[in-house]
Amino acid sequence: MSELKTVKDLVYRSDELYKDEIFLREYKKKKFHDVSFSQFRKSCDSIGVWIQKHFASKVHIAVIGTTSYEYLTAWFGIQCSGNVSVPIDTSNNVDKIADEIMRSDSEVVFLDDKHVSNIPKFKEVCPAVKYFVHFNKKYDDMLFLGDIVEEYYGQIPEGDVEEEDLSAILFTSGTTGVSKGVMLTHANLIDNTTCYLEENYHGKKLLSVLPIHHVYCLTCDILCSLYNGVTVCINDSLMHIVRNLGVFKPEYATIVPMIAATILNKMQLAAEKNPDKTEIGRQVFGENFDILYSGGAYLSPDIVNGYKEFGIEIAQGYGMTECSPRICNGIRNCPKPESVGKIVDGCEVKIVDGEIWVRSKSVMKGYYKNPEETAKSLTPDGWLMTGDLGYKDDDGYLYITGRKKNLIILSNGENVSPEELENQFAFFMPIKEMVVYADDSVITAQIYPDPDYKSDDIKAEIQAKVDEVNETFPPAKRIVKVIFRDNEFVKTASKKIIRAKIHE
Repeated sequence: MSELKTVKDLVYRSDELYKDEIFLREYKKKKFHDVSFSQFRKSCDSIGVWIQKHFASKVHIAVIGTTSYEYLTAWFGIQCSGNVSVPIDTSNNVDKIADEIMRSDSEVVFLDDKHVSNIPKFKEVCPAVKYFVHFNKKYDDMLFLGDIVEEYYGQIPEGDVEEEDLSAILFTSGTTGVSKGVMLTHANLIDNTTCYLEENYHGKKLLSVLPIHHVYCLTCDILCSLYNGVTVCINDSLMHIVRNLGVFKPEYATIVPMIAATILNKMQLAAEKNPDKTEIGRQVFGENFDILYSGGAYLSPDIVNGYKEFGIEIAQGYGMTECSPRICNGIRNCPKPESVGKIVDGCEVKIVDGEIWVRSKSVMKGYYKNPEETAKSLTPDGWLMTGDLGYKDDDGYLYITGRKKNLIILSNGENVSPEELENQFAFFMPIKEMVVYADDSVITAQIYPDPDYKSDDIKAEIQAKVDEVNETFPPAKRIVKVIFRDNEFVKTASKKIIRAKIHE
């Protein structure tokens, strides 16, 4: 077997090792639909051959939709042809999607039914696009992925892919402004796929629930499953997570803290009627379930301990798109629950003026056509300035204390990390969402109470908790003003609150 250097190598290696084992499993119309590793490789090859027959040189190709066999066939078919995948957030509005297609210089767009009505806008803003390909249906004025797979099935793309070739452009969520296109090479993605190999996942089932345009899902769910021989069970909706845990019976899943907190709150409510928490945990997650991996934002130790009461382990990791994404991996039975996991193999971490800097083969090439922003994030000698504040210990565990750009600087010169305050309420059931910020130099908490929480006076309960937490902080770091809101905060697709839009 040849050395693993590229995403194409990864697809081919999975076929060689796992052949007819199930790679993808979907549940449609009350039936399982399975795709083996070999079938997947051949489908990807057919898309790659089609691309090479229609483009003589390298091409960027946008992919818009939710996780499915068709989506992944397009994404990895692009890789097998040696071209560049551009996954775009399907939940964005038409103007933002068109802008990212245009700014990424995409010449082909794969899409689903949700975006068919947007094609006139895409054509107007993105005249460079030559082909639109639908994942699931035949239309007179566009191509159909199924026809392409059928026509070219069994053929193999030509040429070699190099590890330093650009593999993908992934747009950051843009919580504070215009999104930036993170350029990840094959070397970046393969390094991150293989940076933590201490567990044997072969033959296990993973429930994939996160948005596929997000690198956390791409690497930890899809690339790692190709490497380890895991069956990816595709969750069709965030509303169906609990149902699909019962349908697919997976051993593990990757999630973000907001999803973890939502499920835990529902289990806590169930425990008011049934005191056997272990039984509730089994009812929700199934007899086979082993562990949850959380990333994308800070996970409170209270949530970790809350899951333990229900017999479910949850491990916290840490990363960012610019690092493909893993910097720390979640550790089973983690001895340091306040940490964000253990720094992965091959990753250097240093703290500069309180900010976490990292350097590894996983670190991005830069931001696409944006040298100014690249220079703000990457040093000439390859260090990625994460923007996160924190520290590491002698055992290789990393701790996050906040975001550099979110720091509140009071009139007396005192620095306050809003995350440090927010984390104190991470598992306080009356609060569903909370953001701390400075309003005219006054530390303010904007709070969305949980509408499912039963209380005679929920606002009084929350205020009492604020007063209790304030007593544990020095006067300069206390929450002075509380604002209650009637609706959820605006969020990114990965469920991060967009701080620039907290007043919407």
